[in-house]
Amino acid sequence: MQNPPLKDMESIDLYFFSGTGNTLLVVERMAEVFEVNGVPTRLHRMEDTDEVRLEPGAALGLGFPVAEQGTFPFVWDLVNRLPMGKGTPIFMVDTMLAYSGGVVGPMKAIVKKKGYIPIGAREITMPNNLFPRNVDPEKNGRKMERGRAKAEEYAKRLLEGKAKWGRVPGGSDIMASFSRSDRTWTFLRRLYDVHIDHELCVNCGLCVRLCPIDNIKMDDRVEMGDKCVFCMRCLAYCPKGAIYSGKGKKARYHAVEESRLLGKRE
Repeated sequence: MQNPPLKDMESIDLYFFSGTGNTLLVVERMAEVFEVNGVPTRLHRMEDTDEVRLEPGAALGLGFPVAEQGTFPFVWDLVNRLPMGKGTPIFMVDTMLAYSGGVVGPMKAIVKKKGYIPIGAREITMPNNLFPRNVDPEKNGRKMERGRAKAEEYAKRLLEGKAKWGRVPGGSDIMASFSRSDRTWTFLRRLYDVHIDHELCVNCGLCVRLCPIDNIKMDDRVEMGDKCVFCMRCLAYCPKGAIYSGKGKKARYHAVEESRLLGKRE
């Protein structure tokens, strides 16, 4: 049985989170394809979304990075809080360094239980923004172009109703449990504790505005809270390199300028 083709929908609402720009590049390319083919597409930042609203005749899309073989807790939370789908077509796309294993199947199980029609899932490899050892702009540029090309191809398949959303039970559910567990993130915070070099920090407040979960505060000086999920924004965009993790400062990568991530937070 063929999935409902997105070309027959009145519009698309695509909710996304992008750590340092990889996912943004992918969802923007998909939105361009949808628009060119006559389907108006609205992009919504997950970090600015209190409630997902289903519009009449609209399909729903989800875009996010892979984290801990699954995704970030606030992404899981938004998906768990989706309203009942009542037959609404839904698709997902994620960006990753190499492999996930714990998101495609478990995400499908959640949305299907809520009454959505899962019409497609695609995982797209993009440049490493998780503590890269070095940053090679040319190599990253080629990988980004390949990622955008895959996003374009996927969007076209969704329009024609030819995309697929598979599910691998058992193992994927176990892997998903790691990214959905508070214990995992508590352990990671101990292992990769994020530090602020207050001698370098100029209190510009950019990290405060970028943090998707309001974990960074600034009164007399910038202070890091205890809820970090390593989205990499503060580390990648600090203009003075004052934020780092572990024992030393690492190479930094981001795919877009910070202004493109801020949205309502600017």
